[in-house]
Amino acid sequence: MHLSRRTLLAGLASLGLAPLIRTTSADPTSTPEPTLPEPGAKVFRIGVPAKALTTDPAITSDVETHRLARQVYQTLIGVDEETGETIPQLAAEWSVSDTGREVIFTLEPDISFHDGSELTADVVVENFQRWATADQLLGSQFDDVGRLPFSIIFGGFSSQEACLLESVEATGELEVTVTLRQPVTNLISALTHPAFSITSPNSWAAFDAALNDGLPLIPLAGSGPYRWGALDGATIQLEAVNAAHDVEVLSVPNLHERVYGLSTQQLDVFDAVSSAVLRQLVQSGYQVLLRDPLAVLYLGINQAHPVLANLHVRQAVAHALYRTDMVDSLHLEGSYVAHQFNPPSLLERTDDVVTYNADVSRAADLLAVAGYDGEPIEFWYPTGAERVYMTQPQKLFAHLSGRLTAAGFNIVARPVPWDDGTYMRSVLGETSQRGLHLFGRNFFIRDALYVLADLFEHPNAEFGWTNQAVTEDLAAARTEDDPAVRTALLQRVEAAVSLDIPAVPLTFPITALASGDDVEFYPISPVLDEQYARVRLMD
Repeated sequence: MHLSRRTLLAGLASLGLAPLIRTTSADPTSTPEPTLPEPGAKVFRIGVPAKALTTDPAITSDVETHRLARQVYQTLIGVDEETGETIPQLAAEWSVSDTGREVIFTLEPDISFHDGSELTADVVVENFQRWATADQLLGSQFDDVGRLPFSIIFGGFSSQEACLLESVEATGELEVTVTLRQPVTNLISALTHPAFSITSPNSWAAFDAALNDGLPLIPLAGSGPYRWGALDGATIQLEAVNAAHDVEVLSVPNLHERVYGLSTQQLDVFDAVSSAVLRQLVQSGYQVLLRDPLAVLYLGINQAHPVLANLHVRQAVAHALYRTDMVDSLHLEGSYVAHQFNPPSLLERTDDVVTYNADVSRAADLLAVAGYDGEPIEFWYPTGAERVYMTQPQKLFAHLSGRLTAAGFNIVARPVPWDDGTYMRSVLGETSQRGLHLFGRNFFIRDALYVLADLFEHPNAEFGWTNQAVTEDLAAARTEDDPAVRTALLQRVEAAVSLDIPAVPLTFPITALASGDDVEFYPISPVLDEQYARVRLMD
């Protein structure tokens, strides 16, 4: 639907909202107006809360990058849309040796990439080699992107002793043999992660050459139902290869602009629904699609900070937070307070995990014991974007900082722009200035190891914290095939984290999308495996 500039601005002004589609301005930093399709063209438009950082899902943990990767690329192993079980995708079948150290994949025949090249065993080998050397590929940017999925699943990159991948060989034109130093528990499930998307090596050159200037938005060739279209500004276009409609993914950081986009039919769906607009959406007759709580929002604590290095101060932080009130007032119904980093559906909490109930007096006493004398503590939070797991970050900051101030902390607000990965680089980098920060994770695979290894296995500048026992337990859990033993190892890690408090888990949020009248079906998924080719639009 085309809206004139005058009609759009008048409608927004009547609601007290800023425009969703910003108009051309002399300001060079303004967001360009997205190009809408020709009238009558079938296009699915989705509004998301932040821009994708890159087009290569193997070199980032960015949610929006992985969201798009699922549309353009395919993995060896897929996820059944009804059961969540692993199913063939690019691999027609696979087998695991009795020792668990060899996995043989037989590829589907006659698969072509969007650049016309063919899927072969050699191509899969090259992809594994690219993932295994992503640390070298990224060069100086490596410390800015956080721990990457390959390292989490295989224990490290090929240049590191901890890497469990021994070799990958083409043992036939369509047969790939992966040999491991030790069996990797849940490897098949892990390979459904969009970071393990198979792309055409012929399309890598321009992307790799541009890495010197940051993470690029340069198309790689996949084999999925969409190919990359225009990648300009706040809109990414996906062109249908094997789908009934094209797609436009619009980055719309402001929640109320997303609501307005839905109401004016500029959007068919938008993600990151907040409790602040839930009543308005329901009363307007829109469908709100709820995901199961497979995400965690946390408050990071930097132990490199001279004040927060003191355990009593970190305990005071944990006791000062009234998380129940935060969840009730700022999150969708069904969200609940987190006392560890895995939801109970993935890892049952034990009595060994320390819980920090809201107690302002206790927090004040701990500050007194620590000798805290009002030293300023910077609290960093993102601006200019939201996350699926973190809507309205400024309101979250206001709530949490208010509780900390009431307990006696001297909190200094530090808003940091999200755009182009600035916030991610800021909170992952080494600094003694950052005291607290808001961040979170989505669960792309159902494995309790994943987030714990991502956050806590290696020395981590985000928290300025390391714990050798935690590192050893996570390494052991990666290869442990006895479910009870593996669970006990991961529960021990959660307990150790709760004692040292490098971060305070805040909530397992219910995340949600809002769907407009033109959408007959949207494939909701707690692990964000939401294939746009499966979206059904009204005729």
